[in-house]
Amino acid sequence: MTKSALVVKAYGRQFIVEIDGTNYQAVTKSKKTEYVVGDIVGIEEINSEQVQIVDVIKRDNLVYRTDNNRSKIIASNIDQMLIVIAVKPNCNLNFLNNCLIFAESAGITPIIIINKTDLTESADFTNKIINLYTASLGYEVISLSAYNGCDAILSKLANKNSLLIGQSGVGKSTIINQVIPDGRARTGEISKSENTGCHTTTNAELYHINNHSNIIDCPGLQEFGLYHLDVDRLIEYFPEIKDHLGECKFRNCRHLNEPGCIVKTLYENGQMDKVRFELLQSITNNLLTKGRF
Repeated sequence: MTKSALVVKAYGRQFIVEIDGTNYQAVTKSKKTEYVVGDIVGIEEINSEQVQIVDVIKRDNLVYRTDNNRSKIIASNIDQMLIVIAVKPNCNLNFLNNCLIFAESAGITPIIIINKTDLTESADFTNKIINLYTASLGYEVISLSAYNGCDAILSKLANKNSLLIGQSGVGKSTIINQVIPDGRARTGEISKSENTGCHTTTNAELYHINNHSNIIDCPGLQEFGLYHLDVDRLIEYFPEIKDHLGECKFRNCRHLNEPGCIVKTLYENGQMDKVRFELLQSITNNLLTKGRF
């Protein structure tokens, strides 16, 4: 008899699923391993500790990143993406912007979390981020020092499935340990298996905050590729351009070097940030020069 379960942890071809508050080790019925933390899956019992995943029952959305020949799935059924950045060890604004662009494309609410505000050099960094991403683009930005507590984000997690994502070293683990003090001990480790094929899963983990709120911790990433996007819709995912869609001289304008391009005009008039303008052109070039994209 098939039952439904929640995938709470993923290791290559092995998973941990939860059924009525109890965790089970799970394997897949076939070579298909495109299951991810957050999936509601159909399972069949193997024994008292193990089950077999047979299909996906529910997937309202899917968070994944792509380069030119590989896709890495991260999580599913997400309401909001909490993008953690910090002045140290470094802040790659392209990573932040790529996450924001993905969230826009997937209909997921993004919230920018600036961690390590206790550092002296964080003050100017925080002000610059707020001035651009909140004042100019309308994104919510929350600044905090996770070591001193995460009360500032607790209300944002209520009744949501949240994904915590960021580059290595920005303090995501500290945030998780503040929000879920006992979360790290909830499940045991299972062996990692080598991934093959085009799609691989990250070692993400889902934690329950309460009966109606969950947070998924995604391991530190260094890049967030967007090679799966439709180049014709790319500018729709830039809030600073949305009000000017259709204003380019040419209907098929790619916003690169075409005359009469409204995007270039916005940039030259100081209405679009240089990093975001150059990123738009870079992503466009990538999508235009990569075969199936």
